[in-house]
Amino acid sequence: MSEKAVHIALYPSDWLAGTRGLTPAETGVYITLVCMMYERQSPLPFDHARLARMCNCPAGTFKKILAVLIDERKLIETPDGLWQRRVDREIAAAKEAIGEASERAKRAADARWSKSKGQSGECENAKVKRQSDEQQSDDHRPKKSNENSEGNMQEQCPSNANQNQNQNIGGGGGSACAHEPEIRERVLAAMGVSPDGVIGPSKFIGGAGDVSELRRWLDLPNLNPDLICAEIARISAGKRDGPPKSFTYFTEPLRRLSGQLSAPALKPIEGTRHDPQSARTDHRAAARSDATARQIAFAARAVRTPSDDCF
Repeated sequence: MSEKAVHIALYPSDWLAGTRGLTPAETGVYITLVCMMYERQSPLPFDHARLARMCNCPAGTFKKILAVLIDERKLIETPDGLWQRRVDREIAAAKEAIGEASERAKRAADARWSKSKGQSGECENAKVKRQSDEQQSDDHRPKKSNENSEGNMQEQCPSNANQNQNQNIGGGGGSACAHEPEIRERVLAAMGVSPDGVIGPSKFIGGAGDVSELRRWLDLPNLNPDLICAEIARISAGKRDGPPKSFTYFTEPLRRLSGQLSAPALKPIEGTRHDPQSARTDHRAAARSDATARQIAFAARAVRTPSDDCF
């Protein structure tokens, strides 16, 4: 804590009552000496010539004014120099108030730090738990062998040559499952494109490469054709420059959607502060604690009432 008091309470009524009857010169010298005492926080040495210069007053006039102030008991002479009783009390009260305010601000800062540290720990634990859950999920997920994949393909795809010929998509040259043409058309419709995939002169979308990207979408966790088409329609509604050149335009948004759908369920916050009103009250309390530091300069006035004695 600084040795200098940043603020001293001055009550106009006390000052006017205490200086009533003094001449303007006496009042000017008196307030200057009092302010010097507040600044030094100690008695003023008996150096009349220097004090006269500080009060911007001739030495002879200063001696006469000083004699009046001492005679009126506005100032007292101590072994250490000139002093004023009320100055002593005001400095002690200001230091005490500043110390109390600083301690309150420190306790509030420590409380906020502890709370922030606890929340950071909870977030880190939640992140570690989520990674562990995802790892366990991957460990328990059945792996597809090449033989099973080929067997499933043979079960899902008809072997008739005519059907395979009809299932060639966009001139890709390879056979696809029976449901892919339907999903492809739904995706094109969600983009606002006709089933033939024509989006302009010599421009085409929905070829073999795009169908391959469609298969990658279907492999994402928790995604199905309905969700894929709905997300594509939502994105296309905000795209003002027309359909994209490739299905890969939607890959990143669909990956984010899959991640959101795969996130673990939320857990309730333990404790009693679960309603918005309590949260708002908590924030207001923190704001009041922050303001305490800014109010240190006015602490003396806040905790003390004007004394009965005058200057």
